[in-house]
Amino acid sequence: MPQESTTPTSPPKRRGWMGLAQIAAIVAAVAIALYLAQAPDRVEQGPTEASTQATPVVSVVHPTTTTHVLTVRVTGTVRAQRRTRVRAEVDGRVVWVSPDFNEGGMIPANTPFIMIDPRTFEIDVEMARMAVAEAEAERAIVEAEVEESVRLFVRDNPGADIPDTLRRAPWVERAQARLGQAQAALELAELQLARTAISLPFDAQVIATDVEVGEMAGPAATAGRSSKLGLVYRRNALQIRAPIDPADLSMLAPVVGRSAQVHTASGTYEARVVRTSSVVAPESRLTAVFLEFAEPGSQTQWPLPGTFARVDITGPEQPGVFLLPESAARDRNTVWVVRNGVLDMESPETVTWTAAGWVVREFDAGDGVVVGALASASEGMKVVPTPAPAEN
Repeated sequence: MPQESTTPTSPPKRRGWMGLAQIAAIVAAVAIALYLAQAPDRVEQGPTEASTQATPVVSVVHPTTTTHVLTVRVTGTVRAQRRTRVRAEVDGRVVWVSPDFNEGGMIPANTPFIMIDPRTFEIDVEMARMAVAEAEAERAIVEAEVEESVRLFVRDNPGADIPDTLRRAPWVERAQARLGQAQAALELAELQLARTAISLPFDAQVIATDVEVGEMAGPAATAGRSSKLGLVYRRNALQIRAPIDPADLSMLAPVVGRSAQVHTASGTYEARVVRTSSVVAPESRLTAVFLEFAEPGSQTQWPLPGTFARVDITGPEQPGVFLLPESAARDRNTVWVVRNGVLDMESPETVTWTAAGWVVREFDAGDGVVVGALASASEGMKVVPTPAPAEN
């Protein structure tokens, strides 16, 4: 007869899994309870709400009334005011050229830098000297003859007046005239000889040269185009031309005679305004000022023509102004001013902008002028002013 099995089937196994699930649920519940026990009982909203309603703190400066010396900065170009073409004054062959007479070279005043063959002119001088000696001897002979004639007249006519025709005989005047002509010819010959050594009466900077030893040189009337030996400019006649806005020019009035500093790559120089342009450029709507370097004899190095220059022109004094930092400026050159704990907008009159800051006419600065960023500002907004930190 078949036997019945007594081993438990699937229902007992399900009861085992359900027990494990219950245990896991209990553990999770305990963990959640512990977490909630460590969390605060309530969330405090007071400080956050208070922070959104706090009065903003703003940095302010307290400007003081001062006198500002107006300085207008412009940029310009150095240029040679006058250029000189070097030409020979006498005809002849070039026998020597100074090594300094080259592009960029400097020629001191009254120093020869080109020599024309002087031999022909030296002969002319010697001949002129001999002609002078001959004329002097001839005059001496005539004067001796006149003295002898006067002596004989006095001997033969005691007590009589000596006639002028005897004292001023025509042959005496002719002898004196021939001597004068000989002396003038000697001076001319010496002048021509001196012109064989070419020099200039001023310190010159060489722009270009066009001469070699052995070439023929001479005045333009005889040498034509080949008469040009070089091009130089006077070192102490440099000039700066600087465009300037007519409004800035009016602030400098009177501008002629004002001092300035010229900054170039080769150094800083003192200068002064000598004149202004009489027209306004139609494209840029700018006029121009012209400056010359001051005390030319004190400089050993000058900027070259074409050099870029930054020019600071010293203008008149501006009393009763404030110097504000650039960070005080708002849209349309306005400022925020704190008055009685609230913001107030002010539109000061601008005098000029400088590297040091914004120069404006003095105004009622209240409890201070706000500097730095200020978000969501509006007139009437309450603020707490605090002194701005000093700028380094």
